[in-house]
Amino acid sequence: MTDSASLVQGSGQVPVGLPRGIEIGSGLPQRGGQFDTPAVYLPPFAAEERATDPGLRGLRNDYPAPISIGEVSYPSVAHAYWALSLARQEDHDAVATADSGAAAQEIAADAPRRNGWEHARTAVMTSLLRAKYDQHPELAEILLATNDATLLYEDVYSSFWGESGGRGRNWLGRLLELVRSELHMHRSGMPVL
Repeated sequence: MTDSASLVQGSGQVPVGLPRGIEIGSGLPQRGGQFDTPAVYLPPFAAEERATDPGLRGLRNDYPAPISIGEVSYPSVAHAYWALSLARQEDHDAVATADSGAAAQEIAADAPRRNGWEHARTAVMTSLLRAKYDQHPELAEILLATNDATLLYEDVYSSFWGESGGRGRNWLGRLLELVRSELHMHRSGMPVL
């Protein structure tokens, strides 16, 4: 593996433009045990401060990339997601100003959710991810550099949002792939449908 890009195992090709720190795995098993879809693993990390060269860390929801939603600014997607999930304004405000994404989740765990949150949460997350990559073009470049790889968002706490050890629905990985595709669409000049 090189410092600036990683090989797609088995292909002999180096993806062009991958930032340092991005590693593409051997792929996802297909029928017959063959690996033909490259995968990028997004492991958790300690998100204490914003890095000059975040690599894959910049794709995590708890990475400190402030986003503005309406009139409110949140320190990260994780802060926004958990704050918006809550029914009471005082809980929202406590989560929105938490020290980290993990602290935001911990505060939110004991607070009551908005009515219908479980039915709206995926749409909310999609909007938050779009905001993050619209407001942080340098992070959008990292996402685009994953090319068409499957994104596996590791999350040992949520089998809905992530995957761990091959188990989980990996909705965050899927939504990141959707946002990446939209970024490619805009970049290619295709009209918004």
